[in-house]
Amino acid sequence: MLIFNEFPVGAATLNVVAAHRAKTEQGLRELGVYPGQEMLLMALLQDGAAPKPQNVLAELLDVDHSTIAKSVRRMAAANIVQTHRSAQDGRVTLVALTASGLTLAKRVKAVCQAVEQAATGALSPEEQADYIRLATKMTTALKK
Repeated sequence: MLIFNEFPVGAATLNVVAAHRAKTEQGLRELGVYPGQEMLLMALLQDGAAPKPQNVLAELLDVDHSTIAKSVRRMAAANIVQTHRSAQDGRVTLVALTASGLTLAKRVKAVCQAVEQAATGALSPEEQADYIRLATKMTTALKK
């Protein structure tokens, strides 16, 4: 646990993030998923697991296009995703889950749901709403 008496909000935030990440990574390791890949898998699982353009995935995950391209290449080599060019615009690379990728993504979602439950289990619905509202407000302020 990080303790910074001069920065109690920052310390509390870092403690939550560190504990959440550790719990998530524990579940992901059991699935053979590397940190960061879970976000890509969850994004690909959205909308009925419809294929998504690489640039849209980069925007959704708020990462650089080269980061997505590298992750997609690694996951394609592991047969988790497949790519193909868009029929409408050949410059656009579409990314889709393979059958094994879909199974893995659903297992990752279960890990994320379990961590979410562990994190929020001690909070009332009102406290959860307050936490989300305050965290969003702080995030917005920090991104200015």
